[in-house]
Amino acid sequence: MTTLTAPTDSQRVFEVQLSVLLRSFPFALAGSAVSACVVAYVMLAAVPQAQVAAWISVTLLVAAWRLGAMVQHARTRERPGSGERWLRRMIAGNIASGLLWGLPFAYWTFFVPLQYQLFFIVVLFGLGTGAIYSNYMVLSAVYAFVVPTFAPTFIALAVQPSAVNLALVSSGAAYLVATVAFIHRMNRTHLNALRLGYENMALLQQVRLEKEAAERSDLEKSRFLAAASHDLRQPVHAMSLFLGLLANERLSEHGRYLVENITRASAAMGHLFDALLNISRLDAGVIHPRFESFPLDRLLDQIRAEYTPQALQKGLRLTVRRCPDRVRSDPVLLERILRNLVSNAIAHTHEGRVLIGCRRRGGTVRIEVWDTGPGIPKHEHERVFWEFHQLRNPERDRSKGLGLGLAIVRRTAALLGHALSLRSTEGRGTVFMLDVAAQPASAPIAGTEDGTPAADAAAAIAGAAPAAAVVGSTGQLILVIDDDAQNREGLQLLLESWGHRVIAAAGPAELVALTADVPGRPGLIVSDYRLREHETGIEAIDRLHEEYNDAAIPALLVSGDTDPARLIEAAARSIPMLHKPVEVEMLRGWVEKLLAARAAG
Repeated sequence: MTTLTAPTDSQRVFEVQLSVLLRSFPFALAGSAVSACVVAYVMLAAVPQAQVAAWISVTLLVAAWRLGAMVQHARTRERPGSGERWLRRMIAGNIASGLLWGLPFAYWTFFVPLQYQLFFIVVLFGLGTGAIYSNYMVLSAVYAFVVPTFAPTFIALAVQPSAVNLALVSSGAAYLVATVAFIHRMNRTHLNALRLGYENMALLQQVRLEKEAAERSDLEKSRFLAAASHDLRQPVHAMSLFLGLLANERLSEHGRYLVENITRASAAMGHLFDALLNISRLDAGVIHPRFESFPLDRLLDQIRAEYTPQALQKGLRLTVRRCPDRVRSDPVLLERILRNLVSNAIAHTHEGRVLIGCRRRGGTVRIEVWDTGPGIPKHEHERVFWEFHQLRNPERDRSKGLGLGLAIVRRTAALLGHALSLRSTEGRGTVFMLDVAAQPASAPIAGTEDGTPAADAAAAIAGAAPAAAVVGSTGQLILVIDDDAQNREGLQLLLESWGHRVIAAAGPAELVALTADVPGRPGLIVSDYRLREHETGIEAIDRLHEEYNDAAIPALLVSGDTDPARLIEAAARSIPMLHKPVEVEMLRGWVEKLLAARAAG
């Protein structure tokens, strides 16, 4: 099997040199032929006719041979070695042409008058200059013509000592030396530019290949994490469901203590999964901010009320300066940013205080969160926003956080278009600054731009049920699809404990068979996303909608798959998606909301 290799830089430079010669060669050859005819006509008055006829005939024959070599190369240029063969012939043609000009002129200088000698010099300078500038890309081609053209004539003039001849030789030699030096510089400049250009192209190609490799690696990493996350979430979700059932049982005091500790451990694992999910949601672009105008004090009062006890418990003083300005942002997402910043400040401050304040700066309000903690070294200012990067926690103590808070802060600030920056001094503390657009005092306090309560937008990023109150509905028929037996049984038992009728199956085909003799329509479909035979939960929901001929049956996806593509797909279909492990109360809130919406519809 033949292996095709990319051309090297030297090969590419050589190809450019040949292309330049090929473009200029026809014009140089035509100029040489026309000059030969003019010279022959002029020399008829001073040189025997036979000599002129022989010279012009040989000169035109050589020109014809050179033209034929170029035509042959044009026909065979795709063949290996064609360029090298033509260059050799071209240099040989230059030598022959140079000799045809130099030797006859050198011979005739001994017999013709001075004016004809001057005419020879003028013709040679014209031919030499044309050859130099048309062949400058290949210096060997330049010398192949210049040396045999000028050397014989200059030698002939030099051996005929006279003031005029010596002046012609010295001035001609000086001109040639200056011209050749300039051509050397031009040749070196062009070749260096070509080599540098190809080196840059090679570097760009290498960068592109490395970028593609990095993207493939990142894609494979995302797929692996999605698969690993899905497999890890399955048993944790089943454990959460059974813990929810167990919490309703009669237990001893010690048993209740054990259940509560297991629930807390499960919740901690769920918080880690949720933090990872928030990163995926922000990267997937499925979160759409709902901007509104609101007074900043309303948000800061909530932060003060929530975090003052936490600060006091550590012996810190939490100070919140009043801010009379109104800002334009998504209040839920902005609150999430400030919660993360304040929580971080309290966690990393051991004595002193945490201060939250704001400054009006033209058309923006800069919200600042100050702390008197150990500070952040200069070289870590960018790294603190990386995922899982934590300062002063080499042992990965979970009580010090997960290292995802600031990564979520940066992504959320970028989503809102708010500039985020920090300033820190080691040993004295840190301040995080967030610039939010100020709203004129005369602007009305509005809801979201599309009329949807902003709290519902929080559900998209927090994974929680909307804050709106829902009316519980019991006794409804709920269809459950999950190919994991433990998850399916746990969810069925939990829904039945809430007073619902439940039919559960591993796939839509099995579920259709089980519901064939069940009267009425389901009030809700709850499905896992990844099912057997590469079927998805969305496809299963669509099949059940077709089976009942009712696309209005509400559906809920419960999945351990955090691939951003899944988030985008679910958002495009307006199907709520909860991610395993799901807290029992969150699941109940969504079930009641969807059932109530079905009943109202």
